[in-house]
Amino acid sequence: MPRALATLTHREEVARGHYLLQLDCGEIARTAEPGQFVHLRVSGGTDPLLRRPFSVMLTRPGADEVQLLVRTVGRGTEIIAGHEAGTRYDLLGPLGNGWALPAAGAGDANVMLVAGGVGVAPLLFLADTLRMASPMPYVRALFGGATQEALVCWTEFASRCEEFTAVTEDGSAGEEGIVTDVLVPEIERDRPDLVCACGPDAMLAAVASICRDAEIDCQVSMEQWMGCGVGACLGCVVPARGGGYVRVCTEGPVFDTDEIDWERMPPR
Repeated sequence: MPRALATLTHREEVARGHYLLQLDCGEIARTAEPGQFVHLRVSGGTDPLLRRPFSVMLTRPGADEVQLLVRTVGRGTEIIAGHEAGTRYDLLGPLGNGWALPAAGAGDANVMLVAGGVGVAPLLFLADTLRMASPMPYVRALFGGATQEALVCWTEFASRCEEFTAVTEDGSAGEEGIVTDVLVPEIERDRPDLVCACGPDAMLAAVASICRDAEIDCQVSMEQWMGCGVGACLGCVVPARGGGYVRVCTEGPVFDTDEIDWERMPPR
C-alpha cells in the first residue's frame, strides 16, 4: 500500500472547529487525483490507535504541497487541530477511487458540483483540476450549509467555478433554504451533463433522486467512518444496489449513484 511521510507547514482555523492543514509531501502532491483521500496517523504511538481519513482538498505538485480540511468531531481530530508547524505525519495514500472526469477534449461539458459542509474538500480539488483542463468544461457549483460560517473555504471554491451559488438554511449568505431545493431549478435552467456531490448522506440521497428523475449522470463521494482504509476491516461499507455492500475506502469513496441502494442506507 502507498505510504508517505509529510510535514505540517501551516495550520489555520478557517471557521470554528475547521482547520486547514498545509503539508509538505511530494509523494501525495504528485500522485493524488481528485476524490482520493489519505489515512493519517494521529500520533507516533498507539493512542489513538486508528488513523483518520481526510479527502485531499488541493495539491500543488510543483511545490510538493497538499492541503487537507479537518473538522473537529472527536478526540483524534482535536489532537490534529492542536498540532504545530513541523509536526511529522505518517500517511497512507493516496487511497480510493476518485471522480470520473469528462473525457479529454470535452470542452463543451457542463458539470455541476454540489457541496454540503466539509464535502467541499474533494469538490474543490475537482474544480481546480477541471479549471486546468484544455479545453475547460463549464463548471457550476452549489454550496450549502446551515449558516454562513458552515460554508468553509467558499471563496476558494467559488474562484474555481464559472458560476457559484451559496445556500444557507438561515439565509445568512446566498439563497435561503437547502442546497437540493436550489439544485432542481438550476438543472432545469441549464441541464448539466454530470453532477458531482459530496456532503451528508441525506443530501446525497436527495441529489441522487433528483438526478435519476432528470436522467442526469451523477457521482457522489461518500463520507464514512473508516478503520483500516484499505478494505480489510469492512467498517466503511454501504449497501449496494442489487444486494450486498461496497467498501467506501476501496470501491469508493466516489461512486456512481446507481451503485448505491439509498433506501438501505443506515441513518446517521
